[in-house]
Amino acid sequence: MSLKERLLIEVSRSIDIAYFLCPLFDKYGTELEVHADINTNPRFGSNTALTEAMGYILSMGFTFKAKPDAVAASCCANKVV
Repeated sequence: MSLKERLLIEVSRSIDIAYFLCPLFDKYGTELEVHADINTNPRFGSNTALTEAMGYILSMGFTFKAKPDAVAASCCANKVV
């Protein structure tokens, strides 16, 4: 599996979880962000999936965040997997 494919699968799983949590966030009037473990700096390999991941997340109606602004991805992504 390529890096790009693995990252897009992670994004897909994040979107699944986001849809599951939507009713809770709607109840409290909080906007839901989906954080991707993808770097915005082209020097990093994960950047190859940036455009597709951003389009996927935004098209599903969520706010997109990528590294370094994606706190969840920057702080704990490798520890959870």
